[in-house]
Amino acid sequence: MGCEDEVMKIAKRLDKMASGASDDQTQALDLLKNLQELPITLEILQRTRIGMTVNSLRKSSSDEEVITLAKVLIKSWKKLLSGTPSSKEAPAKEPEPKPSASAKQQQQQQSAATSRPNAKQTSFPADTTNAVRLKCRELLSSALKCDDMPDGCNLDGLAAKIEEYIL
Repeated sequence: MGCEDEVMKIAKRLDKMASGASDDQTQALDLLKNLQELPITLEILQRTRIGMTVNSLRKSSSDEEVITLAKVLIKSWKKLLSGTPSSKEAPAKEPEPKPSASAKQQQQQQSAATSRPNAKQTSFPADTTNAVRLKCRELLSSALKCDDMPDGCNLDGLAAKIEEYIL
């Protein structure tokens, strides 16, 4: 009889014990010991799903020996899983070659050129019909007022310039 068939037989019996049909903990312990002696591969684990069965037995059992042996088996099977790359995982990517210093500079210059606005672009006239901007200018102008105002000082113009700069 093949190893996989043996594992399937044990799995069926353990499944019955985990579901509560049989409460013989010594038999469960013997079956777990048999599993421990079998040369179980990752492929057998995946086909038979014995790990799930042993884990459900571990959860439903009240015998400390059964629980401990089940944990040992599960840990050893997890080592099998982590030892080989899973077919579900994507293959490891090769590291991309690092660009040279001149290529980095050129790339930075291109990104900087596209991110900052063109300096020669003509600006549109200030939006003085916007109520929020007008209120901002008014508040700035009143904040700039003081007792000793020099003659010829245009606070409204200065407030407009500050508001325009902020925008």
